[in-house]
Amino acid sequence: MGIVTTTIGIELLLRWGHFLAGITWIGLLYYFNFVQTEYFKEAEAAAKSDVTQKLVPRALWWFRWGAMFTLITGLGIFAVRGGGMSVDIYVGALLGIFMFLNVWLIIWPNQKTVIASAKQAAGGGEVLPEAASALAAAGLASRTNALFSIPMLFFMASSSHYPHSFKLLAFIIAVIIILVLEYNGAYPAIKNINVMKKLPAAGKMGPYASIQGVIYCGLGLTIVLFLLLELL
Repeated sequence: MGIVTTTIGIELLLRWGHFLAGITWIGLLYYFNFVQTEYFKEAEAAAKSDVTQKLVPRALWWFRWGAMFTLITGLGIFAVRGGGMSVDIYVGALLGIFMFLNVWLIIWPNQKTVIASAKQAAGGGEVLPEAASALAAAGLASRTNALFSIPMLFFMASSSHYPHSFKLLAFIIAVIIILVLEYNGAYPAIKNINVMKKLPAAGKMGPYASIQGVIYCGLGLTIVLFLLLELL
């Protein structure tokens, strides 16, 4: 009885940490995509430079470490539970893992270049020539994360309230759809890797360019993935 109680308590603490870190991460994701990006479209150059140098690094610190602790606590829950959960949680976790990788391997490294460029220009130097492409790569990866967050949150919740049994075919198709979207979102950052040069070109912002577009695409992706799990 004591071991069971201890395990339940550990899982509860992990879930609490998962919620706290996840709210921090996703909240800042929406801030970047739905607030800051729209502000930058209208801001004066001096104001944009000041935000990039002073506000963005602070927000990115909480953003990336929120992502890190969301992943760590999520993996901890998997370890405590020992598997055997509904397919919904695996789909949600897959989306979350790609989002985490986008943060640490694409968004943060490219944003560091953008921040360094803004600081150099503010000090009287020239902007870094790679800053524009870095901003574009970070922007597409961030929009992809905003897209993924909508079905990710849905399937994390449905795993407890409307779970589906594991169906291999449905899961494989869901993985393929997610991989295609991730490939498009990561392409600007990985296109120069030798093996990627043999694959089709991608990296299109498409409907993600607008807030409405990325929200509608996220809702559409949620419906498609849900119907896969529901009907297959």
